[in-house]
Amino acid sequence: MKLIISPSKTKDIKGTPSAPMFAPHMTEQIVKYMQGISKDVLGKALKIKETVLDEVYAFYQNYDSEVEGMAALSYNGLSFKNFDYDGLSETGKAFANSHVWIGSALYGLVAPNSGIKGYRLDLIDPVLKEEKINLYAWWQPLVDAAVDGEDWIINLASKEYSKWIHHPKMVTIEFLEYRNGVWKQLSTSSKQMRGSLAHYICEHQVTELSQLPKELKGFVLDSLPENSEESFTIAYRKQV
Repeated sequence: MKLIISPSKTKDIKGTPSAPMFAPHMTEQIVKYMQGISKDVLGKALKIKETVLDEVYAFYQNYDSEVEGMAALSYNGLSFKNFDYDGLSETGKAFANSHVWIGSALYGLVAPNSGIKGYRLDLIDPVLKEEKINLYAWWQPLVDAAVDGEDWIINLASKEYSKWIHHPKMVTIEFLEYRNGVWKQLSTSSKQMRGSLAHYICEHQVTELSQLPKELKGFVLDSLPENSEESFTIAYRKQV
């Protein structure tokens, strides 16, 4: 079993990595490509404002000398604050290191204890146009090969990263709130709860669907389907 989560745009690079990168040669080629394009082309591809363009351009030009940190401690968006890797027991951290993958457009599938730098790049960014390939296709063979060896996948990633994962038994978990007579997936609470559930799964070493918590922070899990041998989506719901 593997648990898939999305990266966060915000980062605070810290911690010391203790696991190897997913595919360093692939990362190196992306960096080399980024170093060879103009600042203007980079800005348009990444859709970045002028105020941060110089910083992002300098990052790729000086990539080798940039500080590296541990992924789970360096990503610091809402999901990772609630994942709270530092708050896991040693057993929970070990489980996370071997069962969690963080999707990354620059690094591929990142273990919590692998290294990242303060990059700016998303899978949807059209940075490999001259190569006539997008970042999904760039990484897809290696991602498919990694996922193929797993019996099932828990998907807590955003749609951008979910569609990267091709597996016959992927369980996608959503968090819905009842607002004005409609069940809605809200961005802020979904990010928070994805992190909270990832923390629970690692701390309690969940490897079976039946081990998922029936309730978590006011969200109640739907009944599990009778046939759980195929991919499906299930929701935690909260009446507001």
